[in-house]
Amino acid sequence: MIERLNNTNRNISETVNRNSENIYKIKSSIEKTEKNISLINKKADEIMFANIFHDTVKNSEWLNIGLSFSGYAIGYNFAYILYRVLNDLQPEKILELGLGQSTKIINEYVKYFGKQINIEYHVVEHNREWASFFKRSADLSDMTNFHFLDCYKRDMNGYMVNAYKDFKEEFNNKSFELICIDAPNGYNQEYSRIDIFDILPSCLEKQFIIILDDCNRAGERRTIKLLEDELSNNNIDFSSSFKYTGKTDVYLCVSKNYEFLCNI
Repeated sequence: MIERLNNTNRNISETVNRNSENIYKIKSSIEKTEKNISLINKKADEIMFANIFHDTVKNSEWLNIGLSFSGYAIGYNFAYILYRVLNDLQPEKILELGLGQSTKIINEYVKYFGKQINIEYHVVEHNREWASFFKRSADLSDMTNFHFLDCYKRDMNGYMVNAYKDFKEEFNNKSFELICIDAPNGYNQEYSRIDIFDILPSCLEKQFIIILDDCNRAGERRTIKLLEDELSNNNIDFSSSFKYTGKTDVYLCVSKNYEFLCNI
């Protein structure tokens, strides 16, 4: 009798173990499938924005250059928002963090509209080798102002994160209508791309647009929370959107009068 009970217990234990293993395998399979579905959705969104971007710029009067949105470059979602902002609103004061494909777009805008309006355009970059290579391959406007600022580690709410050295001193007395943020490197950090806090809120014109890339990452999400808290604490009305998904997610924050941009 006792032996039968022991055998029964062993059988139950073995069954439970097999079921646990099966459940673990099923959960792992579901998680893998969900990740694959998410990746497919992001690729589909990127293809959608590629089509929208190409249709939008097809008959553009000022953007007729080759662009490559691969690797660490911005995606078509960022490029589409940026083009619409530049073409439709024609901002005069522009700050860009990170040199790349977005620089090419803004530079073409500056070359074309700079003949009609007074544009002040600033680009921040830390990698001089990359900047030198970029300059050789791009027909840059004389109105494109480069700022080479070294990267260093600084404290943000108890965490050491990447930032631009002397950023505050460089831009403390300037204000902008458009701020594009795609640098410095924010991968795997608690807070990412936090330089703007050194000059908020004085860096914002009454009418403003902030575009932030890579917002699918946790570090950028935390930065966005701090940004929105900072704007609210300074009684600055704004609207924001995470709707622009693609190979990376793009966050848009605008003054209330530009709320329509969150739905273009």
